[in-house]
Amino acid sequence: MLIPKVSIPFATTNDAESSLLRRLSIIGIVYAKLPIQKLHELAPLEPAEDTMPCELALKASLLDTRTLLGPFSSDMIDVLALWLDQGIAQVLVDLATSEDVELERIATAISELPASRLMVRISVLSPLADEFAKLQEKLFKLRGLISGVVLVLDSVTLLHERGFKDLCLSLQALRKSLKDSFRIAIEMATFPASDSDSFIILKQIQELHNQHIDVVTSGYCNDNETQQPCTVLTADNDGVVDAARSFVQCLRTDRPDGLFTTVVTDEGGVALGLVYSSTESVLAAIESRRGVYFSRSRGGLWKKGESSGNAQTLIKIDVDCDSDALRFTVNQSGTGFCHLNTRTCWGQDTGLRALESLLYRRHAHAPAGSYTKRLFDDAALLRNKLVEEAQELAEAKSIPDVAGEAADVMYFAMVRCVAAGCKLSDVEKMLDKRALKVKRRPGNSKPYRISVANEILSCNSNSAT
Repeated sequence: MLIPKVSIPFATTNDAESSLLRRLSIIGIVYAKLPIQKLHELAPLEPAEDTMPCELALKASLLDTRTLLGPFSSDMIDVLALWLDQGIAQVLVDLATSEDVELERIATAISELPASRLMVRISVLSPLADEFAKLQEKLFKLRGLISGVVLVLDSVTLLHERGFKDLCLSLQALRKSLKDSFRIAIEMATFPASDSDSFIILKQIQELHNQHIDVVTSGYCNDNETQQPCTVLTADNDGVVDAARSFVQCLRTDRPDGLFTTVVTDEGGVALGLVYSSTESVLAAIESRRGVYFSRSRGGLWKKGESSGNAQTLIKIDVDCDSDALRFTVNQSGTGFCHLNTRTCWGQDTGLRALESLLYRRHAHAPAGSYTKRLFDDAALLRNKLVEEAQELAEAKSIPDVAGEAADVMYFAMVRCVAAGCKLSDVEKMLDKRALKVKRRPGNSKPYRISVANEILSCNSNSAT
């Protein structure tokens, strides 16, 4: 697959860069290349007073998307850790050399950081097998500490057919020596390319993908909302690759009609339905950021919600491990995905999502005498019930009692969320974000909070008597 590179110069940050990051992230990880100074300046949790709004927007985009951020130098481990702690997906450490002393120093520095979110960037002098054999020995010294490597190769581009063949042979040997889960990417230039050259570039990316090798190079993504192609300027006037077309180029199917099986899910991973995609529909979905599929009955594009009003905002597309099935993660509007007016093609939701839907309906149109409506209208009552039910959960003993009290807490907590306009998916995102922290707080109880809770419980007890 292509890992599109977005180079962000220090002095020209603008909203277009944030928008590009979000569009490219729909189809996978994006390499955001920032100057060292900007990596330093944007790292602190609390921004400096003179930080520009566009830079704050850039940081938000970096943290909210599937971003590989870098390149960090080997003496920036503390800065790198700040980014990891705030939830950046992955970071890229640029090795000054691949000498043993440097590798040992890096191994020590990153030993306490999550390997799954660390990649290193190493320069390779030539595509010959001997060079890659040495590289294999170097990577062995970092085993268990990183999840992937980006190899920088200046001597071969995606348009050099002869050198490219040598590179593929060398990469095959390296790929076989490492675990399948270990990511190998090759950073290569494209140079300004004609339409015919673009075809060659996409085929080369596909060939490397078939070997489980990714390609890092400058990428762009058309924006259907503005009807204008997104333009990316690189410092060295390098060419850019159409990320969406590169994505579909790497897909495969054994179906006679050439379609790709597609599972559609909501933000929480709940399956809404099973559909089919074509090359054209995937490109249309990426460019419009909507749920667009292929209708076998109509024989053409199916823009979900165009007639029913139940439109979808496309959040991301994932390809499975065999590159022959897709998953569209969407925000579903209206009554749901199914033509039977249920949220999923397997019926209505259950559990917390069913509760959330009910609470939003109650918030908008509550029947007379609704207790939920009373909670929405009485913030003090809702607060007291949250404290009361949390205490009962803390004191519950048996599994049925714990389950029952936990259900009560979740009900009142969801009422609080809906009252504030907070969705269950927002809560899940926060949980995922906190799971990415690398620095842990002690987690001790807060005496003043316990004191306030005791006062509330005491008042409730007095009122009951």
